[in-house]
Amino acid sequence: MTIKTYLSFDVGTKRTGIAIANSLTAHASGIETILHNKDGSTNWTQIEQSISKHQPHKFIVGLPLNKDNKEQEMTFIARSFGKKLEQRFNIEVIFIDEYLSSSEAKNQLKWHYAHKNADRGDVDKRSAELILQTWLNETTHD
Repeated sequence: MTIKTYLSFDVGTKRTGIAIANSLTAHASGIETILHNKDGSTNWTQIEQSISKHQPHKFIVGLPLNKDNKEQEMTFIARSFGKKLEQRFNIEVIFIDEYLSSSEAKNQLKWHYAHKNADRGDVDKRSAELILQTWLNETTHD
């Protein structure tokens, strides 16, 4: 049995949270938050470093839909990011609905750290973790 590694991304306008899991444990863990470049563009250098380090078999990208399951501006940004990931690394990208993942991550962090303002980087990392865990829970992986 080959153990496969998965990376997930919570794409934002200022930061991208990343989480990792594998097919053996099927448990997601947030690993880092990457700040975008000062001009707002994706920091591909740091993303490439993370991908090289972890050698994933699949990418899972959160797709921010609104409460009516409709696309919005951030949906376009996440889709564009996912397409670029697939083109750059020739690794399959799977999109999943991430509705309220950031809100849920913020609530979890507030409770866990017992303070009202969770660090945005921690929220992005936790959001990526929730996105990946949702996919793991809903998918049969080999």
